[in-house]
Formats: sequence, C-alpha cells, structure tokens
Amino acid sequence: MFNNKKNTFEQHDNEKKSYYKYSIEANDESIELQSNLQVDVCVIGGGFTGVSAALHLEKKGYKVALLEARKIGWGASGRNGGQLTCGLRKDQSIIENILGFDHAKELWNLSLESVQEVLKNIKDYNIDCSIVNGVMSAGYFKEDYRYFSNLIEHSSKKYNFNEYKLFNLTEIKEEINTNKYYSGLLNNISYHLNPLKYLLGLSKKLKSLNKNIFENSHALDIEEFADKLVVKTDKGKVTANYVVCGCNGYLDALLGKIRNKFMPINNYIIATEPLGQKKAEEIIRNNYAVCDTRFIIDYYRFSEDWRMLFGGGETFTSNFLHDPIKIVSNRMYKIFPNLKEYNIDFAWGGTLAITVNRLPHFGTLLNDKLIFCHGYSGHGIGLSNLAGKLISEKISGNPERFNFFRDINHLTIFGGDFLRRPIYAAAIGYYKIRDII
Repeated sequence: MFNNKKNTFEQHDNEKKSYYKYSIEANDESIELQSNLQVDVCVIGGGFTGVSAALHLEKKGYKVALLEARKIGWGASGRNGGQLTCGLRKDQSIIENILGFDHAKELWNLSLESVQEVLKNIKDYNIDCSIVNGVMSAGYFKEDYRYFSNLIEHSSKKYNFNEYKLFNLTEIKEEINTNKYYSGLLNNISYHLNPLKYLLGLSKKLKSLNKNIFENSHALDIEEFADKLVVKTDKGKVTANYVVCGCNGYLDALLGKIRNKFMPINNYIIATEPLGQKKAEEIIRNNYAVCDTRFIIDYYRFSEDWRMLFGGGETFTSNFLHDPIKIVSNRMYKIFPNLKEYNIDFAWGGTLAITVNRLPHFGTLLNDKLIFCHGYSGHGIGLSNLAGKLISEKISGNPERFNFFRDINHLTIFGGDFLRRPIYAAAIGYYKIRDII
C-alpha cells in the first residue's frame, strides 16, 4: 500500500560520534529480522514513541515486535537537547483559542503526566541518565518580562499551576553569565537528562520482557491483507493485528501523504571539552538547562561531565550538515564569548518533525489498525513517552485520552514534496530576520 523511497536515517551513517554515544558503553550486539513473524502489534521505530509503546503493550500482555532501521536511539530520541518540560510547543492561551478551554486543559494535564511518566520510568527501571531539575526560559527581548508575567498569571488562574519563578534583568544575569537576556522564567517541575542513556535504559527493560526487538531492520512497506497488516523488511516480514508507527522526523514516505502534515527540520548540537564544575557554575549558576525566546532558538545545558552542550541553527533542505561546528559555535560565542578558549569535542545533528500549529499529530489509518504519533515540534521527550502509553490504551480499547490529540486539526503543508520545503524555508527566513531585528 505504502512505499518508502527516501531514507532520512541514512544521513547519520557516516557521521562522527555524538557526545551521547560517547557517554554510553558501546554495544554492537543486535538482532536483525531475517524471517517471517506473526504478532499482535508491530511497532516501527526505536525511539521514545516506539519503545514506550512496545513496553506498555508488552506489560498489558500483547505479543509485540519492534523494528528499528538502524540502532535503538539512532534518530532524534538519542540526539536531542535533553530538556523535559510540561506543556506543549504553543502557550495554553493560544491552544484555548484553537480548541476551547476544556480541550486545552485536558492537553495540559496530559503534558504534566508526560513529565511524571518519564520520572516514574527512571525510578521503576533504575535508569541512570544524569537527570537534573530545572529548565529556564531566557527572555531574549525586553517585552518578554511582561510575557512571562502574563503566563504566570494565566497558569495560576486557569490551571492552578504555581511552579513558575520569574527573574528580572538583575536576577537573570546572576543565573546565566551573559548580557543577552532581559528576564527569565524557571519551571520548577522541569528537568534535563541524557536522552540516549534514558532511552537505552527503557529499551533494556523492554528487551528483558521481549526478544522480538529487531535492529538494522528497515520497514520498507505496509500492506493490508484480509484483516491483518503486513510490514515488510528486506529480509523478512511481520504480520500483525495492529501497526504502530513512531518514526517522527524520519517517517519519509512510509505513510504516504501523512508526511505533508509536518516539516522535517535538521537541528544541530555541539559539545565542548569538560569545563569542570566550578567553571560551569560560573556560567549557569544552578546548572539549569536553558532555552531562549527567539523563534529560531538556542538551547543549552551542561552534561554530566560538565561539557557545554549547545544546540542551535536549523537547516530546511533534505541535505544534512555533517560538520555543523561553525554554524552552532558562532551562535554559542554570541552568548558566551569566553567559551572560545575551549575545544569543541563533538558535533552532531538530528531530524525533528514540526507541524504547522506546533501541536503533536496523532492519528490512525486502515480502519484504526495503523496508529501513528509524530510532530512533537521540539517538545518530544515527555510527549513521545506519553504517546506510547496512550497508544497502548487505545489498542486495549480505551481511546479517550489518545483522542484528545487525535482530534486536533492539522493543516497540510501546501505543495507536497516539491514545495513544502521552499515555502516553509521562506517563512522561517522571515522569523530569522525578526529575531535579529
């Protein structure tokens, strides 16, 4: 039925090692699908969505097989900035205008649950992923102080959420040693972590329950046969009652025109040599993760061995920068000029999926037998983990919470494969100019 012609995951085949890969113990052992298999659910994608879904389904008693085109964590789940926060990529007031207050509140509550879901997994499965409390939104513009103040008031009044702390000009300079910010907003129930360590900890638990975890097994096609779905790889196939697709920015054409509901964006991160705790705390006093308020954001934090992990810069063509040091380091030096004296040891990138409205895109195909979740728009650690839980609820006959996301209307990016990138890139160019001005 569907045919996948392009392979976004191949962009990483010849890249240098990321800091996250460096931070884990090397494990080259993997099992490749080389036969035919029949299960209850076939999960495509070895990132947060897929592994979480497989784990929840396995614990509910379903027979599951997971297919990953390369290695677990190969895509953005093992490459991102490591920030775990509640909320969605749009402010609640905007979501209320789009969906109404009752729907917006359900999404808010689910976002709170998504953070708790990750914390629970870390505790239950004893995952060492260097988790640290605190994510700071850094106000790049003077008017952000008023924006933050209004956000605090709205969150308290409408959602009884009182976990924000506001920082004025003097206070933000004490927290982050740069002259680029005018204010700050700390979320006290937010965290940062090593995402690859977390994902591998989650997959370790899954593998202890289920041996049908297949790496280097690229899903080439999905076909409907009688009342079953068949997922084909180049060396085998999986027949299942349900298929879960958790490929996000690496979806390509596997689900046909569904890919036109989001734009795949390539984003990049660098890691310096270790600065040591004392120097790091001179830069970010309380070791918060930071994300600024520009449209094309900078985001950064310190790693568990006190390297500056700095992300920023995006490319919108299908071409991937295999050496993004210059583009990202120039952004970093504008915020922290003193970091020029430190070596940059690692540089890498990944592909995320951005929807037009910046809200996740959940849905089904083939009479509800094929379920997909993607489009987390840079807010994916918590939401993708929660997606796996909601998928398991839907398959087991309780779709209500899944439907809070499914019922969000998503625009199709005009022009399909020929025009969506140029149109989107032109729009982003406008916002880049606005950030500078």
